[in-house]
Amino acid sequence: MVSALLPGLTDQERQRAARFVCPEALHLFVLSHAALHWALRGAGICSYSFACTAQGKPYLADHPALHFNLSHTKGLIAVALSAGHPVGVDVERLTTPQTYRELAPRVMTPAECTYMAAQQRPEDRFTQLWSAKEALMKATGLGFTLPPQDIEFAGPKPTLTRLPTTQGPVATWQLRTQRLPGHWLALAAQAPALAFDPIHLSPQDLVAP
Repeated sequence: MVSALLPGLTDQERQRAARFVCPEALHLFVLSHAALHWALRGAGICSYSFACTAQGKPYLADHPALHFNLSHTKGLIAVALSAGHPVGVDVERLTTPQTYRELAPRVMTPAECTYMAAQQRPEDRFTQLWSAKEALMKATGLGFTLPPQDIEFAGPKPTLTRLPTTQGPVATWQLRTQRLPGHWLALAAQAPALAFDPIHLSPQDLVAP
């Protein structure tokens, strides 16, 4: 599968792929970037080049109004496209109870920790919120330079209640989370509305003529 998809990547992507030592990481990298090219073609974008912001977030140098973001984990990749607004997407495998206990105090606020500890499966809530935080951090373009504990969600359907004022009012942000078999997916954008129109693909779809 990797060898069939590599010719469709850019020279820079193939150079990055050649540096991977772990076969699984290589597989996810190639699949996610092949899916990005597939999505761009589907949006009618056939000629483009990539650049990166000072914070390292990639963008389309010659189509600045079309934003994209990638995420991948074992068993799932996601590509998000957005016209006119930066977007962040994140996918996470369901966290184990041990990982939840270790990480929650480091990346969640006290209020979030209290809420999730009261749930029947707190590790599920943790995975949902963590994917939401990562999606939002990516949408801002700041990534992990925006501390996750500076972001707070509340309620059964996570509602953004706190964010650094430099990122605008919380009411201007839109969030979607979706539970998938074995995973959580989150999508975030600072936009008046956030359309969530998923297209499901298999790896074989990416090599189909």
